[in-house]
Amino acid sequence: VMTVNFLYKPYMDVRARKYRFRILNGCVSRYVKLALVDQRGNPVPFHMIGNDGNIMEHSVALDGTLGTQRGVLPEQSIAERYDIVVDFKNFRAGDRLYLLNLLEHKEGRKPEQAISVSDVWNNRYRPSARDEDGDGVLDRWRNGDPGVGRILEFRVQSYSGTDRSMNPADFTAGKRTMVPLPRPSANELANARHRTFEFGRSSGTDSAPWTVQTDGGAGIGADPRRISAAPNTGELSADGMGHLEVWTIRNGGNGWSHPVHIHFEEGQILSRDGAPPPEWEKWARKDMYRIGPFDDSSREIEVALRIREFAGTYVEHCHNTQHEDHAMLLRWDAERPG
Repeated sequence: VMTVNFLYKPYMDVRARKYRFRILNGCVSRYVKLALVDQRGNPVPFHMIGNDGNIMEHSVALDGTLGTQRGVLPEQSIAERYDIVVDFKNFRAGDRLYLLNLLEHKEGRKPEQAISVSDVWNNRYRPSARDEDGDGVLDRWRNGDPGVGRILEFRVQSYSGTDRSMNPADFTAGKRTMVPLPRPSANELANARHRTFEFGRSSGTDSAPWTVQTDGGAGIGADPRRISAAPNTGELSADGMGHLEVWTIRNGGNGWSHPVHIHFEEGQILSRDGAPPPEWEKWARKDMYRIGPFDDSSREIEVALRIREFAGTYVEHCHNTQHEDHAMLLRWDAERPG
């Protein structure tokens, strides 16, 4: 079952004003896709203001424009974080809203499909459990995934105060800036050091099935003694700034999805399968990168990382915990030789 703050289908009282929600996908192997609907099942638009650990340069309206879906968040991988602002001011006391999960899984390989809001709301998508071995105990779900459906209810209460919170609509692209996003220059990108990391099953064995290839080398499992990359914090970029690297994160195929987490340094997505990132990633610094065959993922992602003053040992790994625990993890060091 899906839980919210460790509770099954909880409710939350909200006043008729704006609220900021910080959403972490804390699952082991499940991706989610969340939608907000009113008590009639109509999608309710809202704004995304943060992606992973950061406030974005501009907010993004989830209203059906600029490649978004009205009232629906993009796919969210394991350990990925989204911050949203929902304004309840147009609802009356006693109204109820619901957060739905739309993303179907049948196994840990990847999401299967996104179910429509209408099918979830109207119970046309209705999984049921069955007893397969005749022992009177339900063993397996059929006709769907029980993790799809309502996971949280909001109960609107009256509000007579003054909402003094910032309006995210004032910070969409072309308007005011929330947090500036310094981008690497064309000169820096042209002279950046490149590295490639491929996550898959190349060279995998039954005991260590998940591997990472670095710069086209052999697929290997985790070994804390092995340094797979060692950017030099003493090197400056072509503009004399902190050392800039471009890391290509690639899916090794076999139909699996991998949510890749780079520790310590946050990056800016330069491209997804050769195309610009979507609106909700264009304005963000990220540390989670979805590679795989599903809609909001890519086979290959290019990320610009600026390696700065904090030297030390860090990791890069798949955050599907089953894969990570079977060694889909590498060590990289930010170092200054000598």
